[in-house]
Amino acid sequence: MLAGERALVAHAGKNSSIVELTSGSGLVGLQLLNLEPGARLFGVDVDCDAESIARANAELLGYGGRARFACASLWDGGMESMLHAENTDMLVCNPPYIPEPPGAALPVEAGAGADGSAHLRRVVALAKATQPETLVLSWCSLCDPEGIVGDAEEAGYHLDELFVVVIADGEYSGSVHDYLVTLPTAFLNSSHETIAAVASDGAARFAYLLMSGSFTRDGMPSHAGQKTMRALCTDFADRGIRALETFQGATESRIWLLDRWDEIALRAILHGPMDARLHALSP
Repeated sequence: MLAGERALVAHAGKNSSIVELTSGSGLVGLQLLNLEPGARLFGVDVDCDAESIARANAELLGYGGRARFACASLWDGGMESMLHAENTDMLVCNPPYIPEPPGAALPVEAGAGADGSAHLRRVVALAKATQPETLVLSWCSLCDPEGIVGDAEEAGYHLDELFVVVIADGEYSGSVHDYLVTLPTAFLNSSHETIAAVASDGAARFAYLLMSGSFTRDGMPSHAGQKTMRALCTDFADRGIRALETFQGATESRIWLLDRWDEIALRAILHGPMDARLHALSP
């Protein structure tokens, strides 16, 4: 979300047309509308239930007149035409990015093909075809991060800012640990020091990097972001959190650590107190 916010601030007052792919409940896109009163949002998600939830959230927040949502797949034949019709200024996507072992599909909200990059590569291809001014992506160190950023750069987008969070494995990433360690494009660290930092109770098998970045279309292929990814991820895989203390890449970067307690607090902010949720579910 930070990458999108920073990118929008850079273009404040432009009355931007924002398209959020894999929009889910609309959390990211609606926050961007909050920051830019003149912007409008079109969100797309393959889950039709998510479409109705996002629409309800927009109405609840007072953005119903500026936000529209649709149920569609990234791979639908009309997706490119849809983006052209929106005159997209900013294309935003926080997609699934967990690699899926052969023959073992993960839930639709998590799995993204053999190396975890299927959705991201599709979004970059759509950006190349429709050429929005700004591209905002979220990805992780498990899903060929160097390749993803390299593809965006080859499509004519320059990585302006990078936001990185160190996090412990979760339900989905943890379930494919044995597969991840076989992938040359997945970067994780299992050192005792790193595990202790992200999960002081020891309830983690590894740590990895969540990332988001804002890209600006300049039409000039560059490999600076790709080099930053390579240096960051390989050093993290080798040295864990020590590698992040003094990291300096070609791209402006901000790095945080998110431990288990931070995760719980964040979930409470996003989803509300657990007792309230249980009360809502009770007969």
